[in-house]
Amino acid sequence: MNRKSLFPELDKLESETLIVIGNGFDIAHGIKSSYSSFRQWLSSKGESNLIGLMDAFFSNNRDVWNDIEKALGEYDEASIFSYCRPDEEFDYDHSLSSSARIEDSPAAIFQPVLESFKDKFTEWVESIEIDGAERIIELSPNCRYLTFNYTDTLETIYGIPKNNIAHIHGSRLLKDEYIIGHNCYRNPMDVWDDESLIFESRAMESIVESMNGFVKDYQGNIHKHSDFFLKLSQIKQVICYGHSMNEIDWPYFEEIINKTGKDIPWRISCYCKTDYDNVEKFKTHFDLSNVSTFTMK
Repeated sequence: MNRKSLFPELDKLESETLIVIGNGFDIAHGIKSSYSSFRQWLSSKGESNLIGLMDAFFSNNRDVWNDIEKALGEYDEASIFSYCRPDEEFDYDHSLSSSARIEDSPAAIFQPVLESFKDKFTEWVESIEIDGAERIIELSPNCRYLTFNYTDTLETIYGIPKNNIAHIHGSRLLKDEYIIGHNCYRNPMDVWDDESLIFESRAMESIVESMNGFVKDYQGNIHKHSDFFLKLSQIKQVICYGHSMNEIDWPYFEEIINKTGKDIPWRISCYCKTDYDNVEKFKTHFDLSNVSTFTMK
């Protein structure tokens, strides 16, 4: 498959084309960058305890490692608190110390898991190999690229100039902090109710506060790449490779639409039914009429 066979008009619009790159792009190149690959890497490093705790805290009737970011956003603070709560009867003779142990239990058990998760995620990203990857499509160095990937596949495999690429969630080449998270900010005070004791509510409040720390700073990320986004007013078409169009990243797409308008064509690759469903939701939400899909093999 080559660039001309997919989009014959791309040659005359190269400098006016934005190409969005998602993790499916790396995966299609045989790069082990999926969340399931992260789990396998953790297992190979003897991190079965971390795997088990992530499953315990974030499974919530789903496979954590199929979509970690979605799982992070769908956490249930009550079940997390129940797991962390000391397995002992409340000591009414020493109520202050007993309530303190309960209130502090998420900080003692849950918070270290989050910190370990972030540390290991960074270590895994640094270890991802791309040396064996080969080009599977033709990409022009003159297009502009917004990539959600941390890897340097565009730069190293495709020779795309760095100044034409925005790594919105961090880049290995730039030694950035890698952004992983969700879009479900919650008011910690919402956990308070008349049925919970004060120290129980405080414990669940601390869980929500910890998870709010994983909310993506969309505006901060956009501001960091403000020069890139400002130039998008020149864009005449958007092509998405390997991005599921998940709602978690819609704020970035909203910024693109704000800069380009709603009338330019969007061509979006789809791998499975969920991708097609997400594209329909995306199209409807932003009231776009010029959206088409294709399969990247």
